[in-house]
Amino acid sequence: MNTSKILGEAVGIQWQGTKDKTQANLYSGLTQAIFIGRFKRGRTDKPMTITNSNIKAKLGYEPTNPDYIAIQDCLDAGVPSVLVLHVGSAVVEQGEA
Repeated sequence: MNTSKILGEAVGIQWQGTKDKTQANLYSGLTQAIFIGRFKRGRTDKPMTITNSNIKAKLGYEPTNPDYIAIQDCLDAGVPSVLVLHVGSAVVEQGEA
């Protein structure tokens, strides 16, 4: 018996194998995200699009800020860009904490 994956080239039964798509993941990963947080700098009037190439320029480098770390982790996980809304300064005055 001849088996062919191209229909029409061989006479007889065509077999393509079986594919189980009952638990297929349609999305390979996160493609969009939005964050609201406090940063050193950035717009406060509307969201900014942040990528790996502009995160330091638009938000300021803050390796100890949990909001900054969350955005960096998201970008490192493969998300191409995230929307970020800056709601205030991450700097806490002494006596206010």
